[in-house]
Amino acid sequence: MNTECSRPGRSGVVAFLHIPKTAGTTLNAILARQYSPDETHEIMMRGMSWLRPRPTLVPKLLISPSKIRRLKSVLRRGPSVRMIHGHFDLSIKRVLPNDVRLFTFLRDPVERAISHYYHYRRQTGDPIQPLAMRSTLGEWVRDCGLVEMDNGQTRRLAGEMNLPCGRVTHELFERAKTNLARNFAVVGLTERFEESLILLQRAFGWPLDRFTLRNVGGNRLRRDQVDDETLNVIQDCNRYDLDLYRFATGLFEGAANGIDMAAELARLRATPERRSAPRGKTTESAYAAAS
Repeated sequence: MNTECSRPGRSGVVAFLHIPKTAGTTLNAILARQYSPDETHEIMMRGMSWLRPRPTLVPKLLISPSKIRRLKSVLRRGPSVRMIHGHFDLSIKRVLPNDVRLFTFLRDPVERAISHYYHYRRQTGDPIQPLAMRSTLGEWVRDCGLVEMDNGQTRRLAGEMNLPCGRVTHELFERAKTNLARNFAVVGLTERFEESLILLQRAFGWPLDRFTLRNVGGNRLRRDQVDDETLNVIQDCNRYDLDLYRFATGLFEGAANGIDMAAELARLRATPERRSAPRGKTTESAYAAAS
């Protein structure tokens, strides 16, 4: 049992909406230090939400009814479960307690697309890995029918992961913005992970603890190595995500401005780290490639 879980001010349910490829693997390792296994419940959407063939949806629901029933059952047990996490979208909020405290991380959409592509090229045995291997980065984003690459962050935060590619609208973008501003206790940014971790620690009463780097993707192109045509493809397919990321950055900076962040970062970096960043990477650049 994690002895830290009985600290004052740590009551209620916290939910981590994990957008893929935003350093969430690292964050899940941190959460394991804050909550014991019997205090956590994971709920995941099916696979990658891959549309086969476009624009026909995979016939099964993205979140199965059995998973929703299991979540409801877990929550009916009362205060024993205090952390809900997983690759879900915000449609699940209707099942969560009214006083749930949500948090999420967003990532620059271009960096996220690059990370997503190279992640699946490394996933030997995954049914979608051959598609990644025979596709260019631009084809992966534009032609493969992957809703995660079609304004995936906006979809997830609007609660609409099941729309075919090309169907994200300005209305959904505005809904995602409203949800971020009204429903999330903390909006973190992958590119400013340490500062985001400080916001989480302050919001949820976690002890100051330095992160452990997990799931860093090597052997991938840097953004400045991607040709202009491919960059244009990524940006065109994720134009709402680009605007949402800018909006999230404003929320993040508004929260961070009330903190002596330099002092907090110094305190964080003075704590022992259980696993160091890969040799040759600074902490910041390592997180640009993480998860």
